[in-house]
Amino acid sequence: MSVIQIAPRLMVEDVNRTVAFYNEILGFAFTKGVDEATGRPVTGWPAPARLAYAEVASGDAVLAFQSRSSLAAALPRLSEARIGGSAVIGLRCDDFDAVAARLADAVPFIKAPHKALRGGRELSIEDINGYVLTLFDTP
Repeated sequence: MSVIQIAPRLMVEDVNRTVAFYNEILGFAFTKGVDEATGRPVTGWPAPARLAYAEVASGDAVLAFQSRSSLAAALPRLSEARIGGSAVIGLRCDDFDAVAARLADAVPFIKAPHKALRGGRELSIEDINGYVLTLFDTP
């Protein structure tokens, strides 16, 4: 087996609000979604309706967001799962200095830019759902 892409699917309470955060703060582009009421595909942003599911992308990176109710219907064991959590989502950036400067004005840092354990530099923020995002450059 060879994995050709990883697309973490994160459970959230409000898919639309989450997409807006990733779009406005991090510059991710909305790629597709699913209307919560009808199950129909949504291709444009801002979405004309409340979404049950959405994907955003930046470069080759893809993140998916699914509402708690939708995800719990598909995978019932997640119905009581805590949103946010201990996983850290790493996002390698091509212009770390510009990203750090833009984020400094937009969201509080959990950890300000610093030299990373693995080399290079990194910073950490929290998204609106409590997920930790660590943005980094290559050493």
